Amino acid sequence: MAAMQRGLGKGLDALLRGAADASGDVEVRQLPLDSIAPNPNQPRREFPEASLQELAESIAAQGVIQPVLVRRAPGGSEKSYELVAGERRLRASLLAGKTHIPAQVRQIDDTTSLVIAIIENLQREDLNPLDEAQGLQQLQTRLALSQEALARQVGKSRPAVANALRLLQLPQAIQEQVRSGGVSAGHARALLGIADVQAQQTLLERILHEELSVREVEALAAWWKEHGAWPDAMEAAAPLRPARRTPSKTTGQRDVLLTALQSRLKQTFPCKVAVRGSADKGQIVLSYASMDELQALTHKLGLSEAPSQEEAL
Repeated sequence: MAAMQRGLGKGLDALLRGAADASGDVEVRQLPLDSIAPNPNQPRREFPEASLQELAESIAAQGVIQPVLVRRAPGGSEKSYELVAGERRLRASLLAGKTHIPAQVRQIDDTTSLVIAIIENLQREDLNPLDEAQGLQQLQTRLALSQEALARQVGKSRPAVANALRLLQLPQAIQEQVRSGGVSAGHARALLGIADVQAQQTLLERILHEELSVREVEALAAWWKEHGAWPDAMEAAAPLRPARRTPSKTTGQRDVLLTALQSRLKQTFPCKVAVRGSADKGQIVLSYASMDELQALTHKLGLSEAPSQEEAL
């Protein structure tokens, strides 16, 4: 356990190297997809269909570049193997109509399997805030870590870990809104400032119907904490709204153009997209958080395949 915790602090690669050392030489095998059971400890609950379809198209054209990681299935399982890491590749391969997938088979115990699955997902930029919070909680419970120790292990600040875990204190209905993207994690944390469940629900409905910003929700939550009630009318609530700077016509046009462009790029590319600068000069940044996303991105850009590790060297 202590050795694993030391490896965890260095990231996923350290854990995988440790598992490889324990298993000896690791070969890549072509395993039937129907012989691999999902990881029961998978913290990720949402797999966006559009992103999976992009990856499936890439796999259909190029195959799976990075093997998935599996272990021998525990006794009593109907499957021969259990997935440890790579569920998006597994799901996308099924969508692509594949029957086999390249896989590394390693000797991995239950705790290490859980940790690898959680860390792999925590390193993804698009992980749902609720999935992240539940993954952190699983990791903290299994390894008996304090929040400070947990933060060190996953490479985050202690306040960031604490804020993520606070989401799990919310009522289930609000958690589901966060999971579905109805409200942001910032909105949800602002709702935590209200102890009354009914008041939380009332403010949640206002967020959904009026598209309140996080700052507006924080202001309304502070009003409730001070007065124990909501303002009598919308006019009473209006002063709580932070003043907004009125943009110039030129700035407004530029913002509209760049916002529209970023929106189109996000629909086109299966990764995080950022457009920075002005209409005259700036940057378009495409960020990927895994080999899966890099593979799908290169396919979308019309490249035959992502560079292999051998080519990089």
